[in-house]
Amino acid sequence: MATVTDVFVSGSVGNLIFYRRMGKSCARIKRVNLKQTAATRMRGINFGMASRAGKALRSGLYAAMPVPKDRSLQSRVCGSIAKWIGLSAVEELMPTDKVPFVSELVFTKEQPFDGRFKVQVTVSQTRDNVIAVSIEAFVPALQISAPAGTALITLVISVAGCLLKTGEPFGSETQAIEIPYNDSLIPAQVLAFHVATPPGGLAITAARLIYKKPEYNSWIHIDKEAFKPAGVIDARYW
Repeated sequence: MATVTDVFVSGSVGNLIFYRRMGKSCARIKRVNLKQTAATRMRGINFGMASRAGKALRSGLYAAMPVPKDRSLQSRVCGSIAKWIGLSAVEELMPTDKVPFVSELVFTKEQPFDGRFKVQVTVSQTRDNVIAVSIEAFVPALQISAPAGTALITLVISVAGCLLKTGEPFGSETQAIEIPYNDSLIPAQVLAFHVATPPGGLAITAARLIYKKPEYNSWIHIDKEAFKPAGVIDARYW
């Protein structure tokens, strides 16, 4: 707000409006009424939808995120959903078992999960309200990259879903596997996650590795920035 001294003109001159406020002579710029285009309106609607969905999904995937309250991560989750939706109306989105942009989302920059966990992991919907995560047999010391001193690794897998249009969560589940870091073979296994799979629902499966070492008769986390791999391993829309 500008304050006019000495000379006061009441009314408007060009794009300026002169007026008095609490005994002071003031001026402000006229507001210009901008008409939103259809694309701008749709982008705003879809960004709001992506924000609601992102918030619900982050809550369900909390355990698979090394730093879940990181603002950059929150923006990336919301942004990936918004990029997928684009300017489409939600009714125009086609069901897919690989949601663009969301499926490739990395929670920790430059640390993709599959770059450290070099084991075949397959996600599928085996039946209604069940998402299965299949992990092939592997040898930890050969197929998992780990920092020096690692003796145990926790594999955390979370599945969360919400209705895309409203952001209403419809379920989440987390499972963890303790993996001794040695050269013994870990058998193949299938984990079942009981999460709803309704039409119009977006479900994300994410994974994280937590490295541990023994100290004073307990396990402590190895907190190294280069070893916090986590991210989305599957995203599907019904």
